[in-house]
Amino acid sequence: MPRLRMLLVFGMLVSFVFATAFAQEKKDEPKKTDTKVEEKKVEPKPDDKKVDPKPEDKKVEPKPEEKKAEPKAEDKKVEPKPEEKKAEPKAEEKKAEPAGLAWKFTANVPFFQKMTTVTEQNIKVMGLDVTQKQNQTFYFEWTPIKQDGDKWEIKQKILGIQMTIDIAGNPVSFDSTQENPPGGANTALAEFFKALKDSSFTLVYNTKTQKVESISGKDDFLKKLSTANQQLEPLLKKILNDDALKQMADPTFGFLPPSAEAQAKGWETTSTLNLGPIGTYTNKYKFTYKGADATNKDLDLINFDTTITYAAPADSDPALPFKIKSANLTTKEKQEPGKIIFNRKLGRLQSSDAKLILAGKLTIEIGGNSTDVDLNQVQTINVVTDDKSLLPAAPEVKKGP
Repeated sequence: MPRLRMLLVFGMLVSFVFATAFAQEKKDEPKKTDTKVEEKKVEPKPDDKKVDPKPEDKKVEPKPEEKKAEPKAEDKKVEPKPEEKKAEPKAEEKKAEPAGLAWKFTANVPFFQKMTTVTEQNIKVMGLDVTQKQNQTFYFEWTPIKQDGDKWEIKQKILGIQMTIDIAGNPVSFDSTQENPPGGANTALAEFFKALKDSSFTLVYNTKTQKVESISGKDDFLKKLSTANQQLEPLLKKILNDDALKQMADPTFGFLPPSAEAQAKGWETTSTLNLGPIGTYTNKYKFTYKGADATNKDLDLINFDTTITYAAPADSDPALPFKIKSANLTTKEKQEPGKIIFNRKLGRLQSSDAKLILAGKLTIEIGGNSTDVDLNQVQTINVVTDDKSLLPAAPEVKKGP
């Protein structure tokens, strides 16, 4: 399960860009007209002695002129306030801000997901070509528990697992949705995946930053897995660290833009996942908002490009039958972008699709002998969300004659 979710790290989120303009020059213009009026008031004073301008002053009294051309009245008419209301950037920005791309939760109202990953590996080792195919499907239930300010407490539960692995023509399968799953009830694979079923975690999601801040439930999860296979307990504790578990929720929550500006220009996320003796994955995602769907304005489309770089571990683990000494693995360039559909009306991920091609070389040590391995891997991931459980319906029990 960790391997399935770690390679799906999506990574989100909200700010405003304000632009305000004021016409200060228009406020300064009345001062120039005031000086002209004052000059008219001073001009009649020298004429008063010769022609007794007192009665004429009443007629030509500058007061009515001030009333007609009173700059204060004109300023009120040309005052930039109405212009600000017409072109106020705040209103425009609110229409385009990514508030519609925010998650919406209702306490105790769950939603459900189905995540399917198909992986095809072509491995060349010691002159032999080995082909491996995996088909993994996980069924999840997400239940918002309670809200505390900007933070929501959400419970994630694994409702079911379906898996088929074919290594060089030798298939192994498990299906928890069936009463008697293929693979046998007592096989190591069946016991391991039976332990995964009904496991749950509690995460804290910040609706302001649109990030998963923490996740709990690791100890109970490790206890269940260790019961199924005690030899793997030391290795599982190293792989299933806090960061690994937190990133397991990113494919569901970690992809929204961090701001209105990011939504317009595009945004990127980077995460590094250290899986101890398995190695380190660096995941980089570049998102591009494509706008609303042409046929359904409630759906927003987001494309993303994924770059994954793998680095060999610094230390080995005795629980592993091999040691990865060196590696040069990365995703190939110019891959088809992944696609996300977000339902702004419901406030949740509706679906996502991605295809990743990973290739390179590894040097593995087995029994003290080093072996070079060429790896080519193609992985497709599909996630869908619904109000109802996506578990397949149980087969009808045939009644006897």
